[in-house]
Amino acid sequence: MPLNLIKLCVGADSIKDLEDWIKLKLKEKRKRGEKPEHIHRTRMVPKRAEELIDGGSLYWVIRGEIMCRQVIKDVRPFVDKDGIGRCGIVLEPKPVLV
Repeated sequence: MPLNLIKLCVGADSIKDLEDWIKLKLKEKRKRGEKPEHIHRTRMVPKRAEELIDGGSLYWVIRGEIMCRQVIKDVRPFVDKDGIGRCGIVLEPKPVLV
């Protein structure tokens, strides 16, 4: 059974803001020759990652309301430059209105 996440979309006042930010980040990655994936970085690695990638979505709260979601494609734990464990949640780039 799929599991979903809910997160605050800090810095975006609208779904258009989120979409524009995603487009900008993907364009920057292409320019640097990187794979154009939309990855949301977070501090905590989800304990139930398998359930998230089995059809789950990340639901974005914008201005106090759940406004859209993005399908979770992968969960990638990593260690940052300071040696702290982090997580990259790979998302489908196109938000879906809810």
